[in-house]
Amino acid sequence: MAGVVRCQVRAADGAGLIVWLHGREDLEVIAALIALARARLGDRVLYACTGPATATGIPGLPTGHRPVTARALTAAGFTQASAQRYFLRDLPGAPPAPPAYPLADVTVLTEPNGWRFELTDTDGQPLASATMLAPASATAGMAVLAQLTVQSRQRRRGIGSHLLAQCLNHAHVHGADHVTAVIPENGTAAARLLAGAAFLLLDTLTVYHCRP
Repeated sequence: MAGVVRCQVRAADGAGLIVWLHGREDLEVIAALIALARARLGDRVLYACTGPATATGIPGLPTGHRPVTARALTAAGFTQASAQRYFLRDLPGAPPAPPAYPLADVTVLTEPNGWRFELTDTDGQPLASATMLAPASATAGMAVLAQLTVQSRQRRRGIGSHLLAQCLNHAHVHGADHVTAVIPENGTAAARLLAGAAFLLLDTLTVYHCRP
């Protein structure tokens, strides 16, 4: 089999979705798959690479690993609709050292399962918060750092790194072998925070669109 493509029409707004396409990074095969999908979907707004690219369900084409597919989509008139940088941190056999005081209050979340971290100052004023999704068999033992926010007036004090350390420790204690995080392509400060905590940038996940 030279390649495969999956496409469908989104019920909510009638947009055409090229959910995923695989052509072994052969430009001619990928171009033919795109043309086939466009013929099936007809004259409508199209989005490409809307299917999950990771075990945790994040959509987009990993453009670093699939540059030929990205080039074929661009040649077919598709442009970037959104792009997110995908990071991974492996957790060692021993859990990362827990952070020193103060510790965030942790609330258990359901649907999906995870935790909410709330870090406050000694006077009860909020400093930072984070949300993590718990590891599961469907995510190959990975926890997901879904959100980490530091109050604007509290930034550049190491509070984000402090809270992130607690998140990593908590995830490991609760069975995570890895932690993933996704940030906007222009999230420079967030990228620095993750890199400082030994996260590795794996790729940029891009969703494309094309107007009729």
